[in-house]
Amino acid sequence: MPRLTQGYRDARRRQVVDAARRCFTRSGFHATSMQDIFTESGLSSGAVYGYFASKEALVGAIVEEVLDEITVGFDDVLNSDDLPPLAEVLEHMFSVLDKQENRREFAVLAVQVWAEAVRSPVLGALLSQSYRTVREKFSRLVRRYQREGMLDSAVKVGDVARVLTTLGPAFLFQQALLDGVGATAFSKGLGPLLPALEAT
Repeated sequence: MPRLTQGYRDARRRQVVDAARRCFTRSGFHATSMQDIFTESGLSSGAVYGYFASKEALVGAIVEEVLDEITVGFDDVLNSDDLPPLAEVLEHMFSVLDKQENRREFAVLAVQVWAEAVRSPVLGALLSQSYRTVREKFSRLVRRYQREGMLDSAVKVGDVARVLTTLGPAFLFQQALLDGVGATAFSKGLGPLLPALEAT
């Protein structure tokens, strides 16, 4: 039997994640079964389980992909010579969330997953690690802005990073429940509040 290439394995993994995402956004986390994902992906149970052991693992993969896309923007800022305003960095985060396929359904899925994470140790651990990663990126950003004199050096880095980390979930929560919530509008509403953090 020919050996499977990494490219083949990556394509199959992508097929499973995309199928799970469609199922989750269409039917919700609880109502989706692994059998639904087998059917949607067109793969056997063995093929799917070869990549993901559970629905929780699939949710973790989806979350990781979105957070990777967000934090790439953070890394670009951290490695740049000229810092953009913090409002632009936050707008990047909101824009990544805003452009997700079936964004309203994706936001609803996020709310369902947060609720499930409270009772599921596995999912809770996955999400906790993901948000800790984002918070650490925000901590590095805050320190950089402080060094450049663009944020008040007296504010505690951890306190600011915790608040900034909540803004992504807050954006998704409103997208799930309210109309007219987009990245631009959310950023404009947040903009007037940011000067309170700036150096005095």
